[in-house]
Amino acid sequence: MRVGQNIYKRKDGRWEGRYFKGYDDKGKIKYSSVYAKTYKEVREKLQNIQLNSNNVTQAKADTDFKSCCYGWLSKVKHGVKESTYSKYLYITEKYIIPCFEEAKLSKLNENSIDSIAERYSHLSPKTLKDITAVFRAVVDYANRYHNCKLRLNSCKFKKSSDKVAVFSLKEQEKLENYLLRNCGTDTLGVLLCLYTGLRIGEVCALKCSDINIEMETLTVDKAVQRIKNTDSTAKAKTKVIVDAPKSQCSVRVVPIPNFVAALLKQYIPAGSNNYYFLSKNMNYIEPRCYQYRYKKILEKAGVEYINFHALRHTFATRAIEKGVDIKSLSEILGHASVNITLEKYVHSSDEQKKKQINKLELLANL
Repeated sequence: MRVGQNIYKRKDGRWEGRYFKGYDDKGKIKYSSVYAKTYKEVREKLQNIQLNSNNVTQAKADTDFKSCCYGWLSKVKHGVKESTYSKYLYITEKYIIPCFEEAKLSKLNENSIDSIAERYSHLSPKTLKDITAVFRAVVDYANRYHNCKLRLNSCKFKKSSDKVAVFSLKEQEKLENYLLRNCGTDTLGVLLCLYTGLRIGEVCALKCSDINIEMETLTVDKAVQRIKNTDSTAKAKTKVIVDAPKSQCSVRVVPIPNFVAALLKQYIPAGSNNYYFLSKNMNYIEPRCYQYRYKKILEKAGVEYINFHALRHTFATRAIEKGVDIKSLSEILGHASVNITLEKYVHSSDEQKKKQINKLELLANL
């Protein structure tokens, strides 16, 4: 028989009162019960529990925000890639914790996210978006496990106005001439990125077994990257790892232009399947090292320095100019959607703009 306040009379004659206890690790509600011989006794027990619960709630709300941040990091650590966790840790320690110093959870409010946006307004929109995303995740954790009731304001970020660097047609021709006259794994690696759009970490992780000369394809399923060392006892602040690419979409099979495949065939020794392509041995070349070699290649080619990622931008731009369809290009680049390809990587060159504008014809007869 139910009387009220989740109080029941059981078949054995006792009274039972149920109360909300919290959430389990999966976020499901947990209940617990108290028992007594009379309804009054059960009600008093529930009231005492409620009183204690209010005190606990206040105590949790007075938890240091910094402690809450590390609590969230501990919870997500084993559910994400090591590189992802390293990024979360870096953002938390570099940007979020310093923004609130030793603040208590109870001092946060819906405008707290605005404090972050204002403090780091000088950073790129992408970085600011990453920072606020981590902050929201920490607040969600506080709401669930520390009985907070924070509802943050929404934030809109302006799109980056930075012009992405792309090699001009003349620069690309000059670079290619040098690469073809000085064929080797370093120069071929640059040429390969220029005609497949591989990221620097992907080409550094490329093994000879990933390249199928007969089919003229290569498989991208890993990347080399340097990340923040999450081991607090380690002497080195960073470390290099070989891991799956940044997203599932980045795992892909990329077609190789036949003229590039013909060149690769000459430089992949027999029985070298387990060797890394760039090093020709069992050891990978770190992206930082290959970036340095790339810079030297540009110097020798007489081409002004642009960062390595410009090879990827240039590949996408030239592909569009040559009429490659957006869907195919998006899959080759490993993007989640064609919108990313269009907005981020496709840039009309001055030469292309001139070519297009000259399609207009004068209507008047002179």
